[in-house]
Amino acid sequence: MDYHVSKTKFGEKPDFEYPKPIFIEELGEEGLKKLFNEFYDLIVDSDIGNFFPQEEEELEKVKAHNVKFFIEAAGGPKHYSETVGHFDMVKAHEPFSITEKARREWLGTMEEVLRKTDISDEAKQSFWDFLERFSKHTVNTPVSEDFKI
Repeated sequence: MDYHVSKTKFGEKPDFEYPKPIFIEELGEEGLKKLFNEFYDLIVDSDIGNFFPQEEEELEKVKAHNVKFFIEAAGGPKHYSETVGHFDMVKAHEPFSITEKARREWLGTMEEVLRKTDISDEAKQSFWDFLERFSKHTVNTPVSEDFKI
């Protein structure tokens, strides 16, 4: 497994590939829900926890909403499109000041959860490669060139 994270150039919206079918085939919808439950339980206590609701009931809504997107992105049923419609990554993250450092914190938390997930490295790598590139679309706040990430 290679959990490489490349640096985002501000304004970059790179092409990406959705995860290979092996990811959802091995993990299943319930496994993906479990993965994201564990992820959000960790992320709320991270350095970017302020981006997420701290009340359990509100956090559960975020988990349910976002897992629909990731199930669909991984090749599962179109739960997200059927209930929400088109997903606009830029618009969805406008209310938050997301820097490259915040993106790396998000990815680091996901790496921690993925490492403990019992699926093949091929399936994990496919999902990681998707997240690593796709997450660049969330970065909406530049950081001074003097500040090293």
